[in-house]
Amino acid sequence: MAKAKILKIPARGDWEFVEVETDADGNLTLETMQSMVGGDIERWCLSGNGLDGLDLFLDEEGKFKERSYNPKATILAEILFHNDVIVGDTFVCADDGECNSVGLSEAQELALRRRLNDLGI
Repeated sequence: MAKAKILKIPARGDWEFVEVETDADGNLTLETMQSMVGGDIERWCLSGNGLDGLDLFLDEEGKFKERSYNPKATILAEILFHNDVIVGDTFVCADDGECNSVGLSEAQELALRRRLNDLGI
């Protein structure tokens, strides 16, 4: 299997870029994505501020499960006009333009690093 780089933003602890396994076409599998957030996934498109083509994934039932508040993901989402509180572990990956979730390019990783550093998170 291939590997893809994503940005992992846990509810507790620091964000980090990690590699995860993909299917033969380089797409993140549903099972991998669900295991990273601990449940059914919800996709939020991150657009603007140099982050076009990126998606933030979270557990769609995280609030019902009383997951821990995720301040870093909440700040990132708020700056991109998603006005909601995020709970639980999240991750960011790229969208290939055909609704497939794929790894981050070097340019996307750099843009994310800059945005997170600018936000102080």
